[in-house]
Amino acid sequence: MVKIDVEIVNLLQSLQGVEHAGVIDADLRGKLLREEERYASLGPIAVDNLGMKSALRKQKLYFIIKDRKFRPPPIPTVQLIAQDGEVLGEEIIGGRMPSLKNGERLFHIGKSFIIYITKARRKGKNSQFILPPVPFPEIELFDFAKNIVSASPSTLGDMEIKKSIGIDDDPRLASILVGFDIS
Repeated sequence: MVKIDVEIVNLLQSLQGVEHAGVIDADLRGKLLREEERYASLGPIAVDNLGMKSALRKQKLYFIIKDRKFRPPPIPTVQLIAQDGEVLGEEIIGGRMPSLKNGERLFHIGKSFIIYITKARRKGKNSQFILPPVPFPEIELFDFAKNIVSASPSTLGDMEIKKSIGIDDDPRLASILVGFDIS
């Protein structure tokens, strides 16, 4: 492993809730790309994992396998987006509810996702789920890292990562990719 990889893996491994951390090699990167392309077309509503697309294009790419003790993401990791880009629904992180405008009402899907009822009625027909690139503040401490993103892979991608390091597919553990370019 090169010096940068050692520094990043050590940092990732030191974070609370991280069970495993490592470098994504070219072979696994290719498998993840194929799984994400396949996964996008499996459901009745389109899913565009922009975060994964962005992470997979980065010069450096790492994974973590985390448990529930890992910190929450700094922004929603799932959004329902209209064709014109308007947010029709989104994940709620740590109970932080968005501010509502013009008497908008919410429809709760489970404990952690809301749909803006008026917006969804008006623009929901051709909407899609978006998984955006998510900041990863811990990497911003390194001067050599730029364009830092993290992303959650699909279920199929998560299984590929776990298989590549020889761990069972435990539903209590989830993977995240962290990517960046070298400055």
